[in-house]
Amino acid sequence: MSPRAYTTWIVTGCLALLAPVLALNLLLLANDSRHDKNRLASRWQQESGGVTYAPPINNNRAFKTLRLHDQLNDINALAFGSSTVMSLTADAWPSGIRAYNFAQSGNSLLSVLGEADYVLTHWPDRIRVMLIPLDWALGFTYHGGALPPTDLAAEQVPPPAPLPVVTALREALSLPRIQELGAILRDIARADDPRASARQFFLEPASASYRCSDGQLARDYSTVHRGLCNGFRADGSATFADQKRIGAAEAPAVIARAASASSQYAQALARAQGGPDAQLLQHLGGIVAKARSRGVEVLLFMPPLIPELDARLAASAHSGDRLRQTKAVLWQWAQQQQVTLIDGGPAERYGCLPTEFIDAHHALPDCYRKFMKQVFADRKGLP
Repeated sequence: MSPRAYTTWIVTGCLALLAPVLALNLLLLANDSRHDKNRLASRWQQESGGVTYAPPINNNRAFKTLRLHDQLNDINALAFGSSTVMSLTADAWPSGIRAYNFAQSGNSLLSVLGEADYVLTHWPDRIRVMLIPLDWALGFTYHGGALPPTDLAAEQVPPPAPLPVVTALREALSLPRIQELGAILRDIARADDPRASARQFFLEPASASYRCSDGQLARDYSTVHRGLCNGFRADGSATFADQKRIGAAEAPAVIARAASASSQYAQALARAQGGPDAQLLQHLGGIVAKARSRGVEVLLFMPPLIPELDARLAASAHSGDRLRQTKAVLWQWAQQQQVTLIDGGPAERYGCLPTEFIDAHHALPDCYRKFMKQVFADRKGLP
């Protein structure tokens, strides 16, 4: 075989393999742009009270904003933050507080303050309590800058738009997309009705509704983790159904890794250079003052960490001084502002167990219920 013929044969074989992959992934991308999944998922959850979300899983702002508007007439409290707060369920709050969990994946403290400012400006008569995390473990207390422009108006949630051709081709042939397509094809092959399953994946906006293990109704508007009851409950909290709890036997190793000098928590402290960002605290002080002028109670807290992690970092040579400095600055600032600050980091103080976490900084609802119960017991009632 000549070199030219060999090259032609190889190229033809590769194209034959890639063509169906490209076609199917382009079909998936077209399906995403054809349906306004954020509004469809939001409407379905409002009507059903079930578990759902709209893709992408790492950007929940649009879906959460639409759901917040649905909830405004029924709530008087908001929990802000990132995924570390997503396990906070409405039933963890005391009687009389009707809360929606507005936490979003990867949401920085600076972004949270922009959201809180919007709420205080536009809905000061609706929200009476705001819960804001000071998440040093993820480095959010160390990142300053100007408050980002934030518009939580429902009409500002953009409808889907088709990707440019070159972008779509690049996305369709990306490794994550190819891996996801493989999972989709396996799900279709295992389905009771493969033809209906294929139609739902490639042509329709969502799966059929189904029941979670706890009896809740669910519907998947994403092609990822279908059938797992993975998404947001009607109160805004996340199910984390695609994650496993830390087992009792593996907990010591998880804690040891998290307390090491190379962990993300130690690295966040190392980058702090002495404590929280002054400009960020200035923004936070402005939010506290604005809330107070409108009769809104602001509660600040450091999210729970897996038991023993906070203590081990505090006792370590690599992070102890930095952690104490961070907390000292936050405590002093809170006292000056006369605002409530709760340290949930040592989660063992609240009765939390390692098995109530999915990793070192994501507590599950049972831990958050214990934490919130103690917080409000110490406060002797409602804010």
